Amino acid sequence: MSRATAFLDRFRAAGAGGAPLELVAADPDGFGAAIAEAGAALAAAVDAAVDRSSSTADLDRGSFASAACDASGTVVVADAAFRAWLQGPDPLSAVVRGVRAGRPHVSMIADDATGRPVAVAAGCRAVSGNWPLDMQVRAAVEAGTAVYAIVAFRPGDDAWNRAARAHGLTPAETRMVTALARAGELQAAAAATGIAYETARKLVASAMAKTGTRRQTDLVRHVLTLAAGDFAVPHDVERLFADLFGLTLRQAQLTRGVALGSTREAAAAALGISVHAAKADLRAAFTGCGVATAVDLARIVAEVDALAGLATACDVDITLGAAADEPLRLVARSWAAGRIAVADHGPPRGRPVVIFHTTTMGRAISPSFIAALQAAGFRPIMFERAGFGLSDAVAGDPYATATRDLEDVLDALALRRVALLSRGHSTGVVTAAATMPDRVVGGVLLGPDPPVELDRSRKGLRGRGRQLFYDHPQLAEGFAKLLSRRTSSAAIERMMYESIGDSVPDKAVLDTPAEMRAIVRASRQCALGMKGFLNEILAQGGGARPPALTDARRWSILSGDCDALYRFDDAASYWRGKLPGARVVKIADGGRFLHVSHPAAVAAALHNAFG
Repeated sequence: MSRATAFLDRFRAAGAGGAPLELVAADPDGFGAAIAEAGAALAAAVDAAVDRSSSTADLDRGSFASAACDASGTVVVADAAFRAWLQGPDPLSAVVRGVRAGRPHVSMIADDATGRPVAVAAGCRAVSGNWPLDMQVRAAVEAGTAVYAIVAFRPGDDAWNRAARAHGLTPAETRMVTALARAGELQAAAAATGIAYETARKLVASAMAKTGTRRQTDLVRHVLTLAAGDFAVPHDVERLFADLFGLTLRQAQLTRGVALGSTREAAAAALGISVHAAKADLRAAFTGCGVATAVDLARIVAEVDALAGLATACDVDITLGAAADEPLRLVARSWAAGRIAVADHGPPRGRPVVIFHTTTMGRAISPSFIAALQAAGFRPIMFERAGFGLSDAVAGDPYATATRDLEDVLDALALRRVALLSRGHSTGVVTAAATMPDRVVGGVLLGPDPPVELDRSRKGLRGRGRQLFYDHPQLAEGFAKLLSRRTSSAAIERMMYESIGDSVPDKAVLDTPAEMRAIVRASRQCALGMKGFLNEILAQGGGARPPALTDARRWSILSGDCDALYRFDDAASYWRGKLPGARVVKIADGGRFLHVSHPAAVAAALHNAFG
């Protein structure tokens, strides 16, 4: 049996969770043989693994209410939010009837305290172990005094306020948006908050402008989704939505289109149906969902998406301090649809440094590095590129997109001139600097990647990844989907250790719990959709190159001799040509994570950028 065949047999037999990726990490040479010798068979095996997969979810505990019930659906224990929300006759017997061993169940119940329909997820002990449960609820399920855990999506004040802060909403705008989501209609929301209708309308219009949403439906759905945390909506959520409410698939698709901000006419056109047919379908959808307004429909869509993301996730992480403390800001694009996620760590008077993450990570970064930059007088700002984490994807040239997004971020933060720091995406950083010379004072490239023609290593896990994405791009999309749906925290940790080889300084970084947590969280942010990763890696493999700067004396290139991913000597002449006059610093005891192991050297290079 050939090595390729043996690898494929093991890959097909790999179980749920991160098992297929673990096999790739354990046998990169077998993976390479399968790529080279059995590409079609590998693609089919990857597609089959994707169909059995879900994604990760990083959720805020404060956005979920929970209860535990027995086999009949009788509540044994519930947290305060659940008790206040779901009053009246016990509604859970119908919910638990749909639960199967090892499989969670999302369903609707229609008798909360206000009489409005709400979504809940139910699961047994085997699937609810990492759900956002109250401690007493978890204890009851673990002890066997309850059979099922029940979770409802109900953001608390902290979650609402965090979502509002991310968009720079005022307290008055926040109260109005919260009331709109809870009341389902603007006039009722205005009355509930004691605000005149005209004032309420202006507050909502202002909130829509800040969030980059077009309609009240999109505003409510977007803010609710952000309050839940970071999660991927399951690929079959339209079918789930149809089944929950007894709708046809077309009716579910139309309903979700309207809830996501489309007009009835635009949603109908997207499905290729007449406006008359759309009117009939929407009437049926409103009746089936038990709602009277489009805003209430958007609320239900957000609930179903969040609970489906929880119920189908291969790996759930409950964020407590990390998400709440993150200085997240979402900037509405001025030139295209969508939002850009930024983490502005401050302080406001520090010298602003915009940090570009690697192609396999998102906005989370080393807490010790942030503290070191702040102590050195800088204001570190993490910039999440299109298709990564919470930044909406944009089709087309990723380097042009990053430049235009960066300009929007600088405008939103009222920053005239900044330095750029690249932990990855070196081509994009230099492209942005060349395009915006009046706003970029200089910068630093850490361990810059070589162009594809100079990046010929195909050994080890990282090398086999290059073999896949650079040499066989036809396999890229399927494997990116697999990465997005099987990247558990445990799999990320194992693959990180595999990727650093024998690098002693990098192992020291990974062995530090706080640093590993940041790396894992950043990797999970990238894995939410992998659209940004796929777009950038294919552009790089396709030969994208940055322009050369005219004068790069305020630029520095730092490389570590222990870097197992790239040897800077292989691309030294290339980057010197792109950055004429730049300082080149080789760090003998440095590896891939120079920003963590040598923050003083990075800070010194940034001081040079500002002159």
